[in-house]
Amino acid sequence: MKKLFLVIVFLSFPLLCSCQQNLPYGNVEQDHLQIGGNLSFSYDDFNHTATFGGEGEVVQFYQINQAKGWREEGCRIGVRISPPSSVENYEGISVFVDGKENPPFLQFIYLNGEKTGEIELFPLITSQNQQIEIKVDWQSNAKSQTYFIRVAEGTVLMQKQST
Repeated sequence: MKKLFLVIVFLSFPLLCSCQQNLPYGNVEQDHLQIGGNLSFSYDDFNHTATFGGEGEVVQFYQINQAKGWREEGCRIGVRISPPSSVENYEGISVFVDGKENPPFLQFIYLNGEKTGEIELFPLITSQNQQIEIKVDWQSNAKSQTYFIRVAEGTVLMQKQST
């Protein structure tokens, strides 16, 4: 009887455990429209850090745009995050930008005939050398993934043009 009990407990452990799986990190790129301007871009896979700009490069200024969800004017950059290939359900994705929940702009694309989604974000850039933390919960049973968006030293922020 004791052996049977141990076998049942052992086999049911994964069901009782609140263990979350580690997903591989998704791919990070500059958005297709290059929101922010024609900026240099690099991505460090090890630290999950995307760096925009460089010496003398200018981050563009944008007006409020309700259609894009931009409730504040200011300098912005555009970043795309593709989910890991194992993510199939896009309903429960949560995105937090610097700790604040940010409804993701999720678009679907087809790669090699397969439907996939990607998140597009356009965070405000308010200072030189700024770093933004983006936390993504791809699915409820997986650990969160944290990405960093950084503005390179020497990058200039465009000022609002007076009219």
